Amino acid sequence: MRKISPEERRVMRRSYAEKIMETVRTKGFITLTIQDLARLMGISRASLYNFFASKEDIILEVTEIYIEYLKRSNDFISNPRYPYSQRLPSVFEQAAFSTVYASEIYLNELKITCPSLYERKLELSNERISALHAFYENGMIDGDFNLLNPALIVAQDDAALGKILNSSFLSDENMPLEDSMYGYYKIMKHRTFASASLKATKDPYIDKVVATIVGQLTKDHSAELQKNS
Repeated sequence: MRKISPEERRVMRRSYAEKIMETVRTKGFITLTIQDLARLMGISRASLYNFFASKEDIILEVTEIYIEYLKRSNDFISNPRYPYSQRLPSVFEQAAFSTVYASEIYLNELKITCPSLYERKLELSNERISALHAFYENGMIDGDFNLLNPALIVAQDDAALGKILNSSFLSDENMPLEDSMYGYYKIMKHRTFASASLKATKDPYIDKVVATIVGQLTKDHSAELQKNS
């Protein structure tokens, strides 16, 4: 068998971990066996052990995906070198992915089985809230944003996107995922920007963000349907 380089092994670990994220977020992981995880990854149990030492190691990799994403997005949202119009789509993307992948069942099971990892994830989530508060507060100080309570803004986005993406809302309203993403971002944009700073044209940055969200969630849903068929 060809020897796998450390970098290739790292990339493949991440790829296999991504394949189980939909199941972990919707059903949890405590009841999953190593055989279950191997099946979800599309590899044999023996092959799984070429990349992961244990079930805990797999959950560590899944959690690292989310932690690394939060770090990157927090840094970008906090970077004043980029205009607010470019950073607001990232605020939207972060809220969408946070409500989807940081599901209640996943977090509860992580707290029970890996408390130190749960605390690390919780700490970074708190940093996310602080970064968002600073983003909105600075936008208000600069005169670009409407004068609104940042805590209520963040709570509104998390609650609204949580309902849109984690419930039967879209099917009940017969609304395509892409339309709901553009629709809610439009609400965020008009709520956030003061009239003088609000651009009438479509924000070019949001197209990539919506495409990423829709592509990822559609892929996850399709993969889950195939596994259950």
